[in-house]
Amino acid sequence: MNWKVLKTEDDYNKASMRMMEIFNAEPNTPESDELDLLIVLVKDYDEKHYQLPDLDALEVIKYKCKKWE
Repeated sequence: MNWKVLKTEDDYNKASMRMMEIFNAEPNTPESDELDLLIVLVKDYDEKHYQLPDLDALEVIKYKCKKWE
């Protein structure tokens, strides 16, 4: 398949599934080149659509401690 920038959730899902299929590709093969490209495309999509909030480590620890009380 000729991959391009992932614009939809469907594109993202297809790319993710293909990544899983070829995850153990031998180095220096067409599949490993495809995997390298898919990693970049999926990472880019993740960063644009699934941004995690900036978290302060101390606040996270305080929150977890309160949950354990």
